Amino acid sequence: MPSFRASLGILDARPGVLPESVLDAARAAVADARVVEDAFVDVEPVLRGDGVPRVVVRFLEPTGNDADEDARAWRAATTMAEAVAVVAETVGLRVYRRSGGRWIPLIAPEPGW
Repeated sequence: MPSFRASLGILDARPGVLPESVLDAARAAVADARVVEDAFVDVEPVLRGDGVPRVVVRFLEPTGNDADEDARAWRAATTMAEAVAVVAETVGLRVYRRSGGRWIPLIAPEPGW
């Protein structure tokens, strides 16, 4: 089963929302229909001074052809983004596919992601 990463920039938690709820929402949204391999908050862009923290969920997609797997991964990422948007202000959804030891960015199926 191929491995994917959904990554979403977090601008701020919504009022009254605990910061850890952001990661919990992301993980739960993807885990509802997929095997989650890992979930974390990437603060490296903040440390470099060139971005915002990003919630990242790594998950598996059932094997099929590449186009179907990629489309399903984008749907999982969109579901994650919608769930996280309830608890945080977000920006910049990205999806990556694991290939030969590298994370390859996938082109968004719709403009604006």
